[in-house]
Amino acid sequence: MRFVPADLRIASRSQETRERLTRAAGEVFAARGYRGATMREIARRAGANLAAAHYHFGSKQDLYREVTRERFERLEARLEESGGAIADGIAASASRDQLIAQLRARVRTLLAMLLDPEEQHATLVLRDLIDPSEALPFMVRRWIDPMRRDTERILAALAPTLDAETVARCTRSVVGQVFFYRSHRAALLLMMGRRAYPRDFLDETTDHVVAFSLGGLAALERRRPPRARQRSRRTR
Repeated sequence: MRFVPADLRIASRSQETRERLTRAAGEVFAARGYRGATMREIARRAGANLAAAHYHFGSKQDLYREVTRERFERLEARLEESGGAIADGIAASASRDQLIAQLRARVRTLLAMLLDPEEQHATLVLRDLIDPSEALPFMVRRWIDPMRRDTERILAALAPTLDAETVARCTRSVVGQVFFYRSHRAALLLMMGRRAYPRDFLDETTDHVVAFSLGGLAALERRRPPRARQRSRRTR
């Protein structure tokens, strides 16, 4: 039998407790929201005592930040794996086909996360958008706003004659389309006569959102006054 030093055993047990608390916190926050969750219930569900919860995370807000950090970092990793992540300066030099592929990867990755019944991230984010917690400014600053800027860079490169404010509105429209299928899922399934989205729903919806968004960008570019389009071409 291999000898394991006592301090390593203690560290291992401490890490296991921390992981149990994080998992339990995700379940409780998803079920009750930030305001409805308590450290006591989280500790009980994790099989730990309340003192351990405060020892590892300090406060409910700190624990909530840790839970959201894990899930946003998981989303960032998925974007990287799918080809939807945007490196600095890449959008401006990419071809149109590359830009469309990046947009599709971003839409599909976000949609897959939102529609995954085992994924707590969507529930946590939607709850915080409806009933903002003290952690929302941190979430926006650290993850949501950077992801918004990346999407804007793709759309701006796809429609270079549009001004910044129009591109910002287009970005909100793209994200709104994606979130619609999660926020309205219960009603949509009732109208579709289904208990769950069909197997090919993810890819078909991704294709639709991308095609609809590209069509909207093209329509907005056509609506711009001729002089504005000419000025835009001269400054490129």
